[in-house]
Amino acid sequence: MLPLTLPLSLAVLTGLLGFFAGAVIQQDSSYRNLQSTMENDPYIYQSRQRIYQALRLVVQPLQAVDNDSIDSFDDTPPDWPSGDYSIQRRSVDSALADSVFANYIKWFQLNINTVTMFFTFSLGNEPVAEPEPTHVATLMKYGFPGLDDIHVYRNFVLSYDRRNRIAHWVCEHLESECLNSPDSDNMEIPTDYLIDSQIPIIFRAAYRDYKNTDWVAGHLASPENYCYDEQKYIETFIMPNIAPVSQGLKSRVWSRLEDYVRELAVKCGSVYVYTGPLFMPQRITFRNWAIRHQVIGMNTVAVPTHFFKVIIAECKGQEYLPYMEGYVVPNTEIEGNLELSAFMSNIRDIEHFAGLKFYDGQLRQQLHHNVQRHDKRDEIS
Repeated sequence: MLPLTLPLSLAVLTGLLGFFAGAVIQQDSSYRNLQSTMENDPYIYQSRQRIYQALRLVVQPLQAVDNDSIDSFDDTPPDWPSGDYSIQRRSVDSALADSVFANYIKWFQLNINTVTMFFTFSLGNEPVAEPEPTHVATLMKYGFPGLDDIHVYRNFVLSYDRRNRIAHWVCEHLESECLNSPDSDNMEIPTDYLIDSQIPIIFRAAYRDYKNTDWVAGHLASPENYCYDEQKYIETFIMPNIAPVSQGLKSRVWSRLEDYVRELAVKCGSVYVYTGPLFMPQRITFRNWAIRHQVIGMNTVAVPTHFFKVIIAECKGQEYLPYMEGYVVPNTEIEGNLELSAFMSNIRDIEHFAGLKFYDGQLRQQLHHNVQRHDKRDEIS
């Protein structure tokens, strides 16, 4: 009986090692597939921490991080006491897999990163060596205001409202390097508007809905933001990015507000912009209010009563805290001589009427270069 002990022990050990190796390889494959899918799927990106936690091996989560905290990561960015939101987020990602084994892997990775990359994925940690951010992560650095019917394009992310046939919101990221491109005035306007085939036909709007009406097809993500890239420029003419806008608004105040956003991006270096429609209530009697709006075309495209813009500006080379401001503009003809500052609005009021939730972390009170102007005719000091 004794001679069989060694072979049996070796067989059991080999089986355990094979099982563990197979589990590690399978988990590594799962994480690589997750990383690949997360690049363009906002839902997986937003829920990645729950997936990481479910797939971790040989890791004991920190006691300080409970399920409620994890849920809050998936919904809206927390109110960080200081520092950059993206940096704080990465520290929390690492904390979710903190253990003796994980710390050893981190130490070993700092010394031989290429050898241990395989094990880093297997543990469920985002690598210590910072990877290139995914497309969704770059555009949605400050979070998703809502997660209804998300569509990801080259230059913006959009939440589509199937009932009203327009977007709930559009988020885009503008950088000074792109706006300063020398070949920015040679783009030709497309003859036809694009269709997003991912939206069912019964929920789509068409350009013919705007014909013979008092409204024009206005862009939520402006084409002028992307004159440096022909593909991105043309993509702004996709129908989910279009909403009914008053001609008097589009050619005056709204155009000036878009110019202001671009000038702010050039001055600061990086600006995130959320744009969308509002349907504001109107008083019908002393005690009663109602939301009334028009619809146009055979597809009953809703005409917003107002539009909003929420701007988050980052000054490169300055402290991490961003600067944030919001605007609400009525969708009607407005006098062109009004200052843009007259349309500034509390962002929490925008959230209330839009049913959205924007970044609520710590902010700076004003920009370092002290942007006081809100009209393109004034010079930024």
